[in-house]
Amino acid sequence: MNANDTFAVVDLETTGHSVKKGGRIIQIGMTFIKKRQIVDHFESFVNPGQPIDRQIQQLTHISQKDVRDAPYFEEIAPVLQNLLKDTVLIAHNVNFDYPYLNEEFERTGFSPLKINAIDTVQLAQILLPTAPGYRLLDLTTHLNITLDNAHRANADANATALLFLKLWKKLETLPEPTLKQLQQKEWPLLRQTQQFLKIVRSKNKQNFNYYNQIALLPKYLERVSEQSSDLSKKSFPKTNEAKEKLFGHWLSTNEAQNDLINRVYKFLNKRTDGLLTTLTGPRVGKTLAYLVPVVLSQKKAVLLTNDDSLQSQQINIISKLSALFNVPVQSAILYEPTDYVDIEKFSQLLLEEGTPQEQFFKARLLVWLTETTTGLLQEIIVGVQNDKLLQSICGHNESYFFQKAYQQANESQIIVMNFNTYFVQSKQLRADLAIDKWPIVVMETPTQFVDDLHDYFCTSLNVTQYQNVLKGLNHQEIPGLTHKQRLFVRQSVSESLRLLKQIVQSDKVQTILKRIERLLLITIRLNELFEMNGTSVPYEFQNAAVQLLKIQRLKLRDEIVINNTWLEENGQSQHKILFNVQEKVIYQEEFVANVNKLLVVSEFLPVEITDFLRDVPSSFTVERAFIHNDLQPIRVVQLQRSSPVAHLQSITQFNAGEILLIVPNEERVNHWYQKIKFAVTTNYNVVAEGITGSLKKIQRQSQMKRNNIVIVTPNIFSTMWLREQELPAIVMVPEREVWQPVSRLGYVLTQMQRHQQGVLISQLNAMQRNRFKEQIILEKINLKLGLAEQYDVLLRNL
Repeated sequence: MNANDTFAVVDLETTGHSVKKGGRIIQIGMTFIKKRQIVDHFESFVNPGQPIDRQIQQLTHISQKDVRDAPYFEEIAPVLQNLLKDTVLIAHNVNFDYPYLNEEFERTGFSPLKINAIDTVQLAQILLPTAPGYRLLDLTTHLNITLDNAHRANADANATALLFLKLWKKLETLPEPTLKQLQQKEWPLLRQTQQFLKIVRSKNKQNFNYYNQIALLPKYLERVSEQSSDLSKKSFPKTNEAKEKLFGHWLSTNEAQNDLINRVYKFLNKRTDGLLTTLTGPRVGKTLAYLVPVVLSQKKAVLLTNDDSLQSQQINIISKLSALFNVPVQSAILYEPTDYVDIEKFSQLLLEEGTPQEQFFKARLLVWLTETTTGLLQEIIVGVQNDKLLQSICGHNESYFFQKAYQQANESQIIVMNFNTYFVQSKQLRADLAIDKWPIVVMETPTQFVDDLHDYFCTSLNVTQYQNVLKGLNHQEIPGLTHKQRLFVRQSVSESLRLLKQIVQSDKVQTILKRIERLLLITIRLNELFEMNGTSVPYEFQNAAVQLLKIQRLKLRDEIVINNTWLEENGQSQHKILFNVQEKVIYQEEFVANVNKLLVVSEFLPVEITDFLRDVPSSFTVERAFIHNDLQPIRVVQLQRSSPVAHLQSITQFNAGEILLIVPNEERVNHWYQKIKFAVTTNYNVVAEGITGSLKKIQRQSQMKRNNIVIVTPNIFSTMWLREQELPAIVMVPEREVWQPVSRLGYVLTQMQRHQQGVLISQLNAMQRNRFKEQIILEKINLKLGLAEQYDVLLRNL
């Protein structure tokens, strides 16, 4: 293989996954590349000689009519063989297209192809390690490659060709040591993909840092000009006109945003400590609005949110404001040490042989390290199938990337953190900065705060399961252990069983915690021995390290709550000890007590979260503000006694984009998936949580304009507030159980108001309708008339 070869990019649309099981090609598209230029195309429908399944028609938009007059495969096989002779075949998932094509050749009496082949999926996974997904649609969107008719062979082949050329160019930008490692090590790549790597030469002249031949992008801390500004000395512009004159139209987009800027500025400039809770409508521009007064205050501030995309947006806005106002403001994002990669661990891992999955992961990491400025492992989680791979290279307090991030946080005026990082790092940061309290803390979308506070301390120990596992180890002969290791296991098991007995008998909290700490330390040492010997770690022991951290935190607390519970599982009584703290006490003593100004900003907060956050000392001033822009209410169609499927059948006659169904649990997901899959006969695809992919994957691949019916469980309520997530304009909740608790309805209505027009199809009772009456408009649907005609009118403006 060399750079002057002709590359033939092939894509097939088929009726099934295998020719041997009756599948046939219904369309073939080919794009030819010569001297890194697209030089030719070939495309043809193919008559499969059999009906095309309805789901295949929905996916490919290829109908029976399209292939009726098309040639049979045996008629075009000679042309295909001639076109592909002496080429290098490329496909997005080559181990599908290449074998399938050869099976069709053999079925029709032709010789199979014996040419080199390259897989663009694997190339993309290695060279684009932070891509949001590796479907062709994900990659073309990520790289701004035009793909107008996805799942049509001609369009997919052309898009794959453009993708291949971009990947080739990306290879050339790698530093020479990294490219050589990709070329010289044996990676588990399909077909002749690695041979392609060897024909590329590095053109990158950029300086890199190196650690044991691992190239790292130099991490330069952004320095803000020390030039001072008189802006903060001026009186704050309270009117819209004054803001426009001083800031320009960039900061004055709507009345609600200006109101929020004024409200936050007034709050931050009060002399007393205080809490301000602000509820806003969607699309107010609240992040920009509160950051204006925070930046101009020139005080130390902490921004807290669990939304990673929001954190990035906050950093970008701060940078823009700093430049716009000529105010020197440096900001930084800080995570826990284990969220960063440990270069030393990875360097050691690179020298070791691993499974094909581990080897492939190493290749991705080599490329990622040449481009990451943060070292955050969350950047590379898409496509990683084994969490242990990530855990094996997690950082610690002294790790390179964490140290760089912590240093930058120390030097910054504004620090961005998630809740868990704040719980871990806040005390040390304040000590390093020599401050008793944070002048300003802002929580945006704090829905998870109470849960995270609970999870930070709360843990449990299943005494019965621990005893069963330990007794099993006592009678189990673990192969491969030395005499000394066997003796260690026996002694460890004996001491652990004794500790468990003492834990159950004791009634002193600190004594119980100390004994559990010792038990977990022994467990961790046993785990290390098992892993070193290649023996699987018992399931009950796998969380020992996390449990130990929580027990050590609990030892420092006074107000610990211990509950003994007995549960029946598989006919056996299970004794479980639960450890918890009083969250309100922790919130007041460890959080509010260390803050001067606490600002809470959100579009929607359940009453219980609001009450929790507003439980502050009497020395605090407690304020609340409602900042709303003019939003269209959500139109609600009552299901009444009609079938939800009938509504779907009517809606899907129009290309109304994605439709979301929220159902009570996974069992009901499967019920509705089976029901809808055969009832909806239009060009809509059915996607279901736990069936076609995880909720995380479904949300990542969501396309609002695509014709998908997406069925999910209430798990969506825990991620709905994330900035990257957006509900479709059409949401259906066919079962009333989903609205328990009723705050879920508030979540859905608020999120749907991001659209100009939104339609919720459900059955709301009188209490629900009255509570959210300002956010809804009831649409009258006459079930005796045609649903399709009524939805045609209702959806016309979507």
